[in-house]
Order: sequence, then structure tokens, then C-alpha cells
Amino acid sequence: MFDTVISGGCVVDPRALSNRLLDVGIQDGKIAAIARGPLPGREVIDATGRIVCPGFIDVHGHLDGDAYAGELSLRQGITTTVGGNCGFSPCDLEAFFRREDERGYIIRQAEMVGHSGTLRNLVGLTDTRTPASPEQIERMCALLERAFDAGACGLSLGLGYAPGSSMDEVLPLCQIAAARGRVVSIDTHMRTQTDLYSLVEAVSIARATGARMLISHFVYQYGVGVEDEAMALVDCARRAGLDIRLDSGMYTDWATGISTALFDRDIMEDNNIELWHIRMATGEHRGQVLDEALYEHVRREHAGDSAIVFTGDEEAIYRILRHPLAMPSTDAGAYRPGEGHPQIAGSFPRYLRKMVVERGDLTWEEAIFRATLLPAQTIGLPGVGRMEVGADADLVVFDPQTIRDRATFVGLGRPNASPEGIDHVFIGGVRALSHGCIRCRTAGRTLRF
Repeated sequence: MFDTVISGGCVVDPRALSNRLLDVGIQDGKIAAIARGPLPGREVIDATGRIVCPGFIDVHGHLDGDAYAGELSLRQGITTTVGGNCGFSPCDLEAFFRREDERGYIIRQAEMVGHSGTLRNLVGLTDTRTPASPEQIERMCALLERAFDAGACGLSLGLGYAPGSSMDEVLPLCQIAAARGRVVSIDTHMRTQTDLYSLVEAVSIARATGARMLISHFVYQYGVGVEDEAMALVDCARRAGLDIRLDSGMYTDWATGISTALFDRDIMEDNNIELWHIRMATGEHRGQVLDEALYEHVRREHAGDSAIVFTGDEEAIYRILRHPLAMPSTDAGAYRPGEGHPQIAGSFPRYLRKMVVERGDLTWEEAIFRATLLPAQTIGLPGVGRMEVGADADLVVFDPQTIRDRATFVGLGRPNASPEGIDHVFIGGVRALSHGCIRCRTAGRTLRF
């Protein structure tokens, strides 16, 4: 007798790229059986007409333990988030992991250690345009080793947030990551976009260090008319033997803090960003488009607020996500209800709806592979992203006919609107979500490398 049986659903195996009508038996938090039914269970869930697959893995997020951000992720079928991206992570990862496991979290969390906004700050580099000294580089390397010992799954670089970062400080850190078998996630954000220098820089880091490289939110960085050239550069690097992969969101319009270096005048000018491209996403001015006066005011008086840059070509989203090593991601972070970017609530349902149902760019099996097993393999996460006996019972049950996003941009609608079509989400065998109702907020545990 199994704890739970999911009966009669179309089970998608991302490793075999197959789908079959099967029952799934869950016991002690694991997938205990996948077979033609009926299987006996203390609780039996009828999944007729539904797809049953591993829970989605978001390889690029900024949840870092935020409760509301975790809830929005769960509602779109995400069971594991990878945090600490873009160079920003908790300062003490050992303490972070311990706290999150003691209290429990709504989904599973893996964590990168950030360079640009964390390691640099820890060694006293608060000026984003100041290069590190040899002594500071040595201290950053020691801190990185300690974070890896604590279980960090990788190193994240946010080079656009720290324009002063030199290869002298970046390469030793990436060499440590490569030696420890950890992925390097690189947000090249506007260093710069239009001439592909930032991507050439990322490839050169991979070549010099041998690190497995994940290029973050690709469409935000190169979906401005250079996406085809950017993907060709990635393919060329892979043919040369480099392990480079990419993740990308479902929007060309990206959000970040208004006080960061990305909104400095010279960097905006280098990347052809005008004030009228920018809409405030949080705070008392949310929904407002910037002009000169508002730009100066929010940078001076509301430095903690975030803004959205409206840019790019929507077709670039789909061209990028057709790449065989592209994974969907959210770039989700912590916002108050009613604030933020629709990616926090709609990314994965939008990905499935657009890429499979509406456009037919991917099959269900291909789309689910890229949202589950491929990110698990890229990050190095055992037990998740798999539809196999013995794997963790992190599962999502959804309606392929009705799945869709409902979130829209602040000022135009609700960025936190829940998606449709997600019936059930299991984390470690615990039914955390059922038909829109949160049933458990503490099933998630950290995933340490």
C-alpha cells in the first residue's frame, strides 16, 4: 500500500523523452513505483487527462528564503529554485542552509555563492568600479572554498553589477569552481549587449578555466537583435569542447534595482537604453515611466526600489528557447504583493503554453526535459528532475489543455496573478499545492552539493 498514488495520468519521462498512461506510487517521499495500474494507495489522485512529470527546476532565481516569492514559484509548478544568482547571495551560506532546513521552506532550495555583490562586499569592495587587490582576491578565494564546503552548488558572476571586476579576480574564482565540479553562472548583463563583448568574455573564462558555464537569462542580454549571433558563438565554443549552456526567461523586459550600476548613465548609453524604456516596478512610483526628474528622484530617494526595462523583440524569446541546451528560468525575486515583474508568477506556465501549445516549437517531452532533468544535470542536483523509481517525489500534475499564465506588468495588470492548469504539486511526497490551495509551506529542504 503506497502513501499516495497518482492514477491514470500521462507520465512524461524526461530522460527517455517518452509519455505513457501509468500510475505513480509514492512512498516515504520517493517515487516507489511507475507501472500500469491500478496501484493501491492510502490516497489515490485521479490524473486522467493530465500530464504527470517531475517538478520544474528554476535554474535562475533570487528567492533566497523569501516566503511570498516561494509561494508564487510553487503555484507555477516549480519544486526547486536555484538562488544566489547574478553575483548576489546570502553572506553566510552555512547559516542560511541551517536556518532554512530548521524552519522548512515551501519549495527546495539550492544556492550559488555570489561574486559581484557578495564576495566583493565581504572583502571591503563596496565601490562597484574598483578592482580587487591581490590580497582581496586571495580572501575571496578562501571565502568561496568555505561556501563550497557548506554546500553551494556553484559560483555566480554578475559582472555588469561590478564593472570594476577584472579577469585577475574572476579567473581564480572560476578555477576553484571548476576544480570542485561546480557550475559557474554568469550574468553578463550589459558589459555590453550590442557588440557581444560580454559573451566573448564569458567564453574566454570557460576556455581559461575549464569551468562548466551557464549563461544567465540569455534573452535579457542578447534578445536585442543579436541573439542569432550570440547562439552561434555558444555553438562554436561547444564544438571547441567547452561546456556552455544557457537559461532564458519568457519576457524580453527585465527588472533589477534602480540604484545598481546597470542604471548608471554611461552604462545605459552604451546599451541604448532611454529613460522612456524604464517603468518602476516597486514602491510609491510603481507603474510610472521614468523621465529626467523621476530618474534623479528615485535614484536618490528610493534606491531600494526596482525598475523594469522594456526592450527587445518577442520572437527572440522563442528562437533562444529552441536551442537544445536552453532552459526556462524566472529571474524571480522578493516583492510585495502587487509589485514586481510577471515572471515571478507566470514564467513556467507561459513557457509551456507558448512553446508547446500555441507555437509547437517543442514537444511536451522536450519542453519538460528542459525544465526538469537538463537543469538538474547542469547544476548537479541529485534525486530531482527525474521520473524514476528511487527519485525524490517532486512532481507536478497539470492540464495540458488549460495551462496558461495570467500575470501581467505592474501598471497594466497584476504581476502576481496565479496561473491556470496546475492541479497538484508534490515536494518530497508531500502534496504542497492542490487546485490553487497551499497545503504545506514547509516541505522544502535545501539541496547541498
